[in-house]
Amino acid sequence: MRKELEGYYPSAELRGIINGLFSHLTGFTTGQMVLEKERRLTESEIHFLQLCLKRLKNHEPLQYITGTAYFHGLEFKVSPAVLIPRPETEELVEWIVQQHGKAGEPLSILDIGTGSGCIAISLKAKIPEAVLFAIDVSEKAMAVARENAHELGTEVFFESVDILDAEARSALLKFDLIVSNPPYVTPADREKMLPNVTDHEPALALFVEEDPLIFYKEIIAFSEDHLAEGGSLYFECNESNATEVAGLLKRACFKHVEVRKDMQDKDRMILGNELLKEFF
Repeated sequence: MRKELEGYYPSAELRGIINGLFSHLTGFTTGQMVLEKERRLTESEIHFLQLCLKRLKNHEPLQYITGTAYFHGLEFKVSPAVLIPRPETEELVEWIVQQHGKAGEPLSILDIGTGSGCIAISLKAKIPEAVLFAIDVSEKAMAVARENAHELGTEVFFESVDILDAEARSALLKFDLIVSNPPYVTPADREKMLPNVTDHEPALALFVEEDPLIFYKEIIAFSEDHLAEGGSLYFECNESNATEVAGLLKRACFKHVEVRKDMQDKDRMILGNELLKEFF
């Protein structure tokens, strides 16, 4: 299998794909697979691998093939209706937990563009006293998120809302904390992306028509009426527009704005805290 895929993926990525595939198939960890190297595959397992091989050659992400992705220590169901959870987003969740996990008071948290529900569900798992709300414009994504919340035993209130629709979003409550990893990839940037992303992951969750900051602008505008006093707004962003997003928060009169780097030393996460509402 490795030989057939060598021309399709870099060696390090290929190693991870094969290990992940066999782990999903057998239920063994990588270490257990080494110890069980004499184990023979069944005919049904061989047939499954042959089907997987075709899909991998088409650059279909392993997570869609197995139907699962791991995020913040939890197993999530994923489908082409939702974006595959990224390690960078785990860092955003961890930052929020560090800042608010010991508050002792029940926080109301809104996750905008929830997709698989990975942010909202992980925050509920880590901050049990918090009340979690999550919205998405995609009904198919909401179905996946609801299933994940049910399977993982977490209570999250889901609602289908288009955050770009000012009238629709006006019905939402006020929240102590708002978090979003919104779409920001422009058509020009799309040409630079790998086919496993552009050909398989949902365009609705990735791409904007022209303005890469449109969702940030609209979410900040939404927060002016829907962020509680002293509340916090967290974003994930592309390193190329972090400075611009931070500028939007400052111009919106957030008292404290912080840009934080991810493990790759890229400006990836942004916090706007304490919106000075007397300016509005």
